[in-house]
Amino acid sequence: MKERFYATVECADRYGKANRQFEVYCDFGKMPSIGDYVEAFRRKGHELHITDFVTMTFKPVNPSQSPVIAFRVIRALKDHGYTADQLRMRP
Repeated sequence: MKERFYATVECADRYGKANRQFEVYCDFGKMPSIGDYVEAFRRKGHELHITDFVTMTFKPVNPSQSPVIAFRVIRALKDHGYTADQLRMRP
């Protein structure tokens, strides 16, 4: 069973900065790990790896071919409704 978090991420690209929301899924009872964030970015078409653990900054694997400069995780909020729906549907 998975839990869903909404992560607010500061996305810096060639044209400026903007805040975007990503859905991050992780195992039940745990907080999202770095691998969960990388997988969420990959689902949206971004190949990123972590460069700074303290500020949770991710940069592209191949910067010359990516329009993205960096992603920085600002916060992650748990979606309690998603978890409750999964618990109700569980046999």
